[in-house]
Amino acid sequence: MNNMLTAAKVAQHLDISVPTLNNWYKWYNNPKYEKPKDTPELPDYTQQGKRDTRYWDKKDLPKLVKFKKWIPRGRAGIMGDYNAQFWGERGKRALKNKL
Repeated sequence: MNNMLTAAKVAQHLDISVPTLNNWYKWYNNPKYEKPKDTPELPDYTQQGKRDTRYWDKKDLPKLVKFKKWIPRGRAGIMGDYNAQFWGERGKRALKNKL
């Protein structure tokens, strides 16, 4: 387990929050959202059960850094549609205005 990092440690290394890390994986693994051809790979993590701790191998940190540098930010960014669903009425307005 020496080479393994928890979600909190990965988030700390990337200077993001754990919910942001979670959202990256939910978006990345959701077939509903079309991924651009240049989308960097998000590395797999290991997890024993659905509610157990997730672990990433330290050697996968460069892939996560690459994804962080690549991902467009903001409401109009690549994950804007995905994130707007969590914003309540404000998100509904943002999605409607985007059309």
